[in-house]
Amino acid sequence: MNAELSWALSALCVVVAAVVRGLTGFGFAAIAVVGLAMLGSLRDAVPVVLCLEVASSVMLLRSAIAEADYRLLRRVLLAAACGVPLGIGVLTGLNSDWLSLGVYLLVAALALLGLARVALPMGRGPLAAILVGGSSGALIAAFSIGGPLVVAWLSHCGLRARVLRATLIMFFFAVDLAALAGLALAQAIGPQAPRQALALLLPLLLGLGLGQRLFLRIGPEPAARITQWLLLALAGFGLLGRAWS
Repeated sequence: MNAELSWALSALCVVVAAVVRGLTGFGFAAIAVVGLAMLGSLRDAVPVVLCLEVASSVMLLRSAIAEADYRLLRRVLLAAACGVPLGIGVLTGLNSDWLSLGVYLLVAALALLGLARVALPMGRGPLAAILVGGSSGALIAAFSIGGPLVVAWLSHCGLRARVLRATLIMFFFAVDLAALAGLALAQAIGPQAPRQALALLLPLLLGLGLGQRLFLRIGPEPAARITQWLLLALAGFGLLGRAWS
């Protein structure tokens, strides 16, 4: 695949993922990392997606700061900080093929749970926040995918749609920064990752702008359902690609 076609497909993937992020507050990393991993390797895709995640969060921070639920946010962030080093160990220590397979299966499983409206069987208390936050931190650092888990838990904490979206934006901003710092310390970010992320900033901006416009017109429930179906479809394409390779 030539460089121009690779960039065009990567840009399309980022636009779709950014529309979802602007619309729902989550889903960018899961969509982008699956798409970019199909075009390259998961180890190369994760730092690029994390860079783009941080950039997208910065663009959404202004409204999120005023609306986030900081009581819940503190709980999950403290736990996520403990999970990040574990995720970095997984990304740098396991075989890339097995990592890719794990990503596709994880995305498919989380999408199915969301579509089935299955509540996480861990309650809403401090222990649940520790389990969800720690697991999400590890998954974000390893695969750049931890959103569906924390989304599923926060969705059952009685938050209004705007508060939920704002809390998710703040959570991902902090954890993505921590994961990037950890990967940098582990020397797991290649020199091409910042350049690739910079080249994809315009598609990111376009997608976020469109997603925010749609957020004002589409209810949170239909938006979340569309995201889950999209995640399931991407995971299916990834698994089919592995089966044919």
